[in-house]
Amino acid sequence: MSLSLPSKINTSIRMSVAKRKLESRKIDLQDGNPLEQWGLAKIRNDIKNNKELKEEFGQREIDRDLIKEYKLFKFRELLAYVMENSPYYQSLYADKDIDPSEIKSYEDLERLPLTEQEELANKPYHFLCVSRKDIAREFTSSGTTNMLKRMAYTQGELLEIVDSVISGLKMAGMDSKEDTLQIMYPTITATWDPGLVLSKACDLAGFSSVINDSVGAHDQIETIREAGTTIIIGTSSFLYELSKQVSELIEPGELGIRKIICSSEPLTEEMREVIESAWGCRTLRQWGMTELGLANAIECDHQDGFHLNNPDFLVEVIDPKTGEILPPGEKGELVVTTLRRKCMPLIRYRTRDITSLIDEPCDCGACVDQRICDIERWTDN
Repeated sequence: MSLSLPSKINTSIRMSVAKRKLESRKIDLQDGNPLEQWGLAKIRNDIKNNKELKEEFGQREIDRDLIKEYKLFKFRELLAYVMENSPYYQSLYADKDIDPSEIKSYEDLERLPLTEQEELANKPYHFLCVSRKDIAREFTSSGTTNMLKRMAYTQGELLEIVDSVISGLKMAGMDSKEDTLQIMYPTITATWDPGLVLSKACDLAGFSSVINDSVGAHDQIETIREAGTTIIIGTSSFLYELSKQVSELIEPGELGIRKIICSSEPLTEEMREVIESAWGCRTLRQWGMTELGLANAIECDHQDGFHLNNPDFLVEVIDPKTGEILPPGEKGELVVTTLRRKCMPLIRYRTRDITSLIDEPCDCGACVDQRICDIERWTDN
C-alpha cells in the first residue's frame, strides 16, 4: 500500500531529523579508522554537553587513560540510574551496601555481582527502566545459548544502533553512493530482522542496499550483477556454504565484490580462507549480541581483533569460575556493561564468550579504542 502525501512528508521529516543526529554521516575515511572516529565524536559530545564531564575532562586531550576514566564516570552514572529505576538491580543490590561514588577503578567493579543470562531470560521486564509507552521495538533472540531473551529499545537507542552500524560499514569500506550492500540472512530465526536494521542504516547513510534471502548461489549471483553489489554481509555458516558453490561458478574477483562481512556466528580461519578464495576479497568478522544492541564490534582490514563500539560499552574479561578480573592478554569470559542504554541497561552482563582484551594500538591507525581477540564459546571444561 502506497503512503499518502502527509505520511510521505512525515516520513521525510523523520528521516531528515534522524540524519542530522547521526555522527557516522560526518566521518571521513581519510581521517582514520571510522569506528574509532565515530566513538571519539560521541565522547567529545558527551564531554561538551555534560557539566561534570566538562569540568573533569574538558581541557584534556582524549587518550586511553581519559577514555578509561570516562567509562568509569558513565558506569557510576548508570549504576545510580538502575538503582533508582530497575526493579531487577534494586533487588540484586538490596543487601550489598553499594555506593556508586565508590566505584573509582576497574578493580572496584568486582564489588558488584554479575548479571546472569538466565535472569534476563526469566524476568526481562524486571530490567525495564522506562515506561512501556517509551518502547519503540522489542527483539527476541536465543543467540548461541538456546535461552530466549527479550530486549526492548527506545527510538533514540535504535537510532544509536543504526549510527554504530553505519560506522562499522564505513570501516568495511562503504563510503560512496556507488557502493551497494547485499544482505544475506536466509537462516535467521530471531524475531529481529538484521536485514531491516542494515537497510535502514544504508538509507540514512546514503548507501544502496539489496536484500536477498535465497539460499541458491545462482540467485545471489544474479542479484549481485543486477544491483552492482560491492559488499556482502550475512551469517558465517551461510556465506561459507554459499562460497563453496560460488567457487564452482565464477572466478575470484569476477563480480567486483570488495569486502565480505560475516556475522551472527563464529568464523574459523579455515572458513575465512574458503570465502576469501571464492570471492577474491577480504572477509571481516562482526560480533554482536541482541541484548547488547545487535552490532557491537567488527574487524578492520588488518584482521587483528574486533574493534569495539567504544563509547557504548565498558568491557571486562574475567575468570569464569572465580569472577576475578583478568588483565589484557589473558583469556577469560567477556563481561559487558551497556553504558548508554536507558531502556533496559545491563551491568556486568555475562556473555559466555571467551576472549581476551587487546589494549594497544592497531596497525590500521586506531590508537585509543579497545579490541577483543577471537571469540570462543564457553564450556564447562
